[in-house]
Amino acid sequence: MARLLFILIAVAACVALVVILHALWTAITQAGRDRLSPASGITKGQVMASSGIQKAAYIALIVVLFGAASGWLGGL
Repeated sequence: MARLLFILIAVAACVALVVILHALWTAITQAGRDRLSPASGITKGQVMASSGIQKAAYIALIVVLFGAASGWLGGL
């Protein structure tokens, strides 16, 4: 009889753990969906206008990646 009671308690604990994990997972995914919604006035599909800073950042990234890959900047 004690074994049956122990098994029932273990099953109840497992079910409670699954319910808690499901609630946490649902809350986390819902918060992620809420934060990923587009800001007001911005819809999906709009292309961001390139600026001078963005172009300079891309050029710097290419230079750094080329230098690290070839060893010129990576070895310094």
